[in-house]
Amino acid sequence: MKGQGPRANDDIDWEAAYAGDVPDTPVDRDVVRIATELPPGSALDLGCGTGQNSIWLGARGWRVHGVDVARGAIRRAQSAAAKAGVTASFENADVTTWRTKERYDLVISTYALPSRGPGRRHALAVACDAVAPGGTLLICDFDESLADSGWMAADHLVSLDEITEALPGFELDEAEVRLTQHSHGSEASDLPVAIVVARQPGPLTQEA
Repeated sequence: MKGQGPRANDDIDWEAAYAGDVPDTPVDRDVVRIATELPPGSALDLGCGTGQNSIWLGARGWRVHGVDVARGAIRRAQSAAAKAGVTASFENADVTTWRTKERYDLVISTYALPSRGPGRRHALAVACDAVAPGGTLLICDFDESLADSGWMAADHLVSLDEITEALPGFELDEAEVRLTQHSHGSEASDLPVAIVVARQPGPLTQEA
């Protein structure tokens, strides 16, 4: 569920959004930046879309599980992973209700948070709970300062306070709003993005 363009309301038809000849979404720069500093381990990609971040991580030794509400996106992710020769698992599920008992060394949610309300609070809680001791959480989404532009519905935007307040007990490595380039069709724009990188205290434990 990659929000790479305007999200007008809560009634988005994600199946239609991924139908037909949809351009591939590039790997998120912040995923590359953060993951290259970490030893490969297990990773969870919430709102994975067509799997570009999951596949990039998998190609570099991470054991990745991606979750997305759009069946079409999951099918594309599975096909792309197979084509790339990457082992990654993908699950069709709604992050506003989905839960997991697994714990991961890296949990990412990039431009995929649900709109404000119970669903977003649930998704943020799941993201936090899924981080293993010593693990890292990366959340990136469009900042609330975009509200006045009319480019995206206000309920789909985020604030740093909203994210950081949902991370009790985490150690914050980064919490800032940064202009980041995003492509929409043939156009590219620098847009304000709220970026939070946090770590769960404790020793990092990984499978041998």
